[in-house]
Amino acid sequence: MSKLVRKWSLITSLVVSSAAYSPHAFAQSPDPLARDQLATVEQLRTDAINAISKGRFDQSSELIGKAASISQDPTITQMSTWIRAYDAQRQKFSAERHKQFEKEVANVKKLQASDYSTFAIDAVVRAYLVADNKDTFRAEAWVNDLIRKTVLDAESAEREEHWLKAQRLYGDLAQVDPANPKWKDQLKLAARRSRLLGMYTPDQFRALIDTEIAFLDAANAVLEPATQPTTKPADVQNDEFKIDWKEQLKDVQMSQVRTALIEARNNYWREVDYKTLMTGGLKGLHALVGTAGLEKAFPALGDENKRAAFTAMLDALTARCNAAGAANDSKLLATTLDQINDVNTQTINLPEEVIASEFADGAFAELDPFTNMIWPFDLEEFNKSTQGEFSGVGVQIKLDERNNLQVVTPIEDSPAYRARMRSGDIITTINGKSARGVTLSQAVKKITGPEGTSVKLGLQSPDGKERELEMKREKINVLSLKGWDRKPTGGWNYFVDEQQKIGYLRLTNFTKKSADELDQAVARLKKDGAKGLIFDLRGNPGGLLTAAAKIADKFLSEGTIVSTKTDPSRDGPNQPPLEAQKTADDLGPDFPVVVLVNQMSASASEIVAGALKDWARATVVGERTFGKGSVQMLFPMPSRSAYLKLTTSHYYLPGGRCIHREENSTAWGVDPDITVEMTRDQQIAANDARQDQDILGYGEDGAIAPATQPSTKKDVLAADPQLNAGLLVLRVKLAASHAQVAGK
Repeated sequence: MSKLVRKWSLITSLVVSSAAYSPHAFAQSPDPLARDQLATVEQLRTDAINAISKGRFDQSSELIGKAASISQDPTITQMSTWIRAYDAQRQKFSAERHKQFEKEVANVKKLQASDYSTFAIDAVVRAYLVADNKDTFRAEAWVNDLIRKTVLDAESAEREEHWLKAQRLYGDLAQVDPANPKWKDQLKLAARRSRLLGMYTPDQFRALIDTEIAFLDAANAVLEPATQPTTKPADVQNDEFKIDWKEQLKDVQMSQVRTALIEARNNYWREVDYKTLMTGGLKGLHALVGTAGLEKAFPALGDENKRAAFTAMLDALTARCNAAGAANDSKLLATTLDQINDVNTQTINLPEEVIASEFADGAFAELDPFTNMIWPFDLEEFNKSTQGEFSGVGVQIKLDERNNLQVVTPIEDSPAYRARMRSGDIITTINGKSARGVTLSQAVKKITGPEGTSVKLGLQSPDGKERELEMKREKINVLSLKGWDRKPTGGWNYFVDEQQKIGYLRLTNFTKKSADELDQAVARLKKDGAKGLIFDLRGNPGGLLTAAAKIADKFLSEGTIVSTKTDPSRDGPNQPPLEAQKTADDLGPDFPVVVLVNQMSASASEIVAGALKDWARATVVGERTFGKGSVQMLFPMPSRSAYLKLTTSHYYLPGGRCIHREENSTAWGVDPDITVEMTRDQQIAANDARQDQDILGYGEDGAIAPATQPSTKKDVLAADPQLNAGLLVLRVKLAASHAQVAGK
């Protein structure tokens, strides 16, 4: 062979060899080994992505590690780095979870060995919630023994009328033994008794709380002897802003209850008769007259003869209702309410508003937890929660560990923000009166008020300096949508991963303005080149159905979003399902989305997450949702000063699943595509880190500035495994998509 031929052969060989490393040349490469290697890497990458989408993180880490070992592709290397980092964090959280389980099991033994054995069930519940296998843990002999003892302790607390203790114990039993409906029934009864004392005899109830807290602190001292009690009651009780039951029940009338009962009989989501409603109302009155201590508010209850006469009437009416047939059901409403009124006047003579309120509470408790009266006193707060606006100074507050009113953050562009209220400030006075010992609801009532009126707040900063601010109340628009962190110039930065262009939006509730807020944020994200989105619905309790439909429609171009149906026992047509509509500003199907949910994602949150999951439009990450899938409508009472909030139907997802959780349901809510559980301690740590990033502060020049340092971003990611799992899903999907585009 001539030198020229040999030289040409060498050049050809080099060209072919170099082409083997080009992603564009594999398809034409005659080298079977190269083709096989590419096919292997591609398959490993695909299998790793599929494993992640199913929450099999161990498998995905192993698969992508193999791909990285035989490929120099920087995309594979980056994916391997992301997956290994998440796997390391996941192992860390898993170890923390197991450590917490072992700690709680040890706590059970400590408490059993002390004089605080009734608190041992609390530790069992905490261990149960973090157990690797809940059923196996629940079946252990020593757990069953402790449950049997707790049942006896709860029954003893009931007999001794220690309602807070009974409420705690039955609450624990309901969590660790959820299949037994008795515990929920007993919990409701104990909670009702506690509520009665709290409403009508708040001083006595406060003493019960302090006693229970003292026992709890003593039990905690057994577990952590070196620490100080963390559940300290207020040093001072403030009567300046006390709201008594007369104010809360002002303008409540039995005629309103009568109208509400008729509406419930005619419009509840399933067939319900007056027998059920009347017997429930009578139970409510039984609890009222049978709860020791209420004679301090209503002296006539201390007269045994009068109370016995009223109780005998309740028993007779209950027997009559139970014996009534369908033909007589319609007569029960008038005869029952009229006789209650007559006998009350002749015996204990309680105020009409008290009888009306407690009868209504008992009657509607027979239906479901979400059907109830909205009395005149509650109407303003209810409207705030659904409308997303109120009149005030625009400040978020909380009670600190010493029960001081503490500023969480001012709301941007509000009177509080312009007056330079700061996170950490303590509100010491409201309109010149001490705020020490004031409850949150009392403070909100006094700080909010008619637009244009003024309020004076005394403040103490963390360094001890005191000042007083007088501010005019304005209409405050509370934004329901938040981004990743605050911009130095105001507003939100929406990117959780700037390099990969992954956006982050967190919706706190569904108001009439939520869809518009989402439109504005999405437009910003698109303009800034977003390629994926994490939509955080954790802790979102829901809100307006119309808002949920509009928000789901943003991600869907067609198909059913949600259907509402009544029970077959109720005559009448169902409402037509809500359908998605294609619009120009929809997020297209190629824009990857992750939805984060947890056990406190409810109602409208479940509609959005469920629709996006059923249509395979998003990957849902987190924990099974709450299961609040019932539709409530407002029925106005005469003069529209009060409303009945009544369940009229249930939500069904596009796949046919009912969201709602009934008493003995095994399937409810939305199951995530990828389950990532968090312990209570992990949730607290993540929420604290998240809240720090939401706080508004001020720069040295007085301009808006984030109240935390940029490093807080790392803290949030380090504390939140659900967010990290969602971020990993999007990073890997986007990387794979880029690789496919590059390979074409």
